[in-house]
Amino acid sequence: MNPQAIQLGAAQKDWLALGYGLFIHFGLNTFAGVAWGDGKFQAGEFAPSDLNPAQWADMAAEGGMHYAVLTAKHHDGFCLWPSQHTNYCVRNSPSQPDVVSRYVEAFRKAGLKVGLYYSLWDRNYPGYEDDARYAAYMRAQMTELLTQYGEILELWFDGGWDKDHPTRQWMYDPAWENDPSSGLRHGERWEWQHLYEHIHQLQPNCLVVKNSSSDWPGDVRYPPVDIRTSENFHFVWEEKVRLARLDSIFNDAAGQPVVLPLEFCTTLTPGWFWNENQGYSHPSGAAIYDWYTTARNAQANFLLNMGPNKAGLLPEYHRLFLRQAARLIAQS
Repeated sequence: MNPQAIQLGAAQKDWLALGYGLFIHFGLNTFAGVAWGDGKFQAGEFAPSDLNPAQWADMAAEGGMHYAVLTAKHHDGFCLWPSQHTNYCVRNSPSQPDVVSRYVEAFRKAGLKVGLYYSLWDRNYPGYEDDARYAAYMRAQMTELLTQYGEILELWFDGGWDKDHPTRQWMYDPAWENDPSSGLRHGERWEWQHLYEHIHQLQPNCLVVKNSSSDWPGDVRYPPVDIRTSENFHFVWEEKVRLARLDSIFNDAAGQPVVLPLEFCTTLTPGWFWNENQGYSHPSGAAIYDWYTTARNAQANFLLNMGPNKAGLLPEYHRLFLRQAARLIAQS
C-alpha cells in the first residue's frame, strides 16, 4: 500500500486540530509529596480544601488550550471518582468529591474537550498479580469512566512496563525483542487487545494512547493504539538525546499500515505532581511557545502539565507565563 494513501480517521483529525492541551496530575501523590505512591497512603488523606476545577479550566482557556487530560488513576491505584470496584477512591476521602465529574463539567462549560489518564500499573489493588482478575477490573473501571461522564476525547495509559518488561522498570532494552528468554511481553498480561476493543465498544471515537516512556519517544511498543506520545522534549538517557520518532506510519495488530498522530507532553514543574518542597526555575512564556511550535511543526499536539496544589487549585503564578505563551501563539 502507498503510505501516501493512508489517511487519518475523523476522530484523529478532530483531535489533531485541537493542538494544545492541559495535562493535570492530581491525587494522593499531591498530599503525600511523592511522584509515585506505593498504594499505602490512606484515601482519607485526600482532602483538598478548595477544590475548583473551574479555576483549572479558566487558566487553560486563557492560555489558549483546547482540551485537557486528568489523572483519574495514577500508579498508586487511587481513583478520583467514586468507583464501585475499589475502596481506594474519593468515596473514602473526607468530602467525597467526584473529581472526575467536577472536572468534566467545568472544562466542557469552558468549551474545552476532556480526556483522562489511567495507570495500568496499580500498587493497591489486591488482585493485581492475578492477570485475568485485574484485566476484568480495568475493563469494569473503563465502563464507569466511559458511561458516566459523557464523551471522553482520549484515554492516556501509563505504567505498562510493570507487566511488560522483564525488569519491571520503565527503561526498555531493544535486545529483549530478539531474546526469546528475556521475558518481554507485549500487552498479554493486561489483555490489552481486549481492553482496547472494550473502550471502542463503549466510545468508538475515544482515542487510546499508551506511554512509550521517555527513552523511546514517539514510538509504539505494541498495537493497538490510536495516537502516540513523546514524553518530554530532547530527553537525555544513557548519554544520548532521545528524539521523538516523527514518522507516523506504523503497522497495526494485523500487520496493516496505519497512521498514528503524535502528542508531545512535558511539565512546567520538576515533577508531574505539585510539590511544595520543590524549588525550580519556571519555564518562560517563550519556552512554552517553543515547545508548542516544536510540536505543531512536527504535525503533533502539545500537552502541557501543571499540578493542582493541596487546596485543589492550580498555582496562580503559572497564569502569567501561560498568557505570555498564548500571545506568542496568537501572533504566529
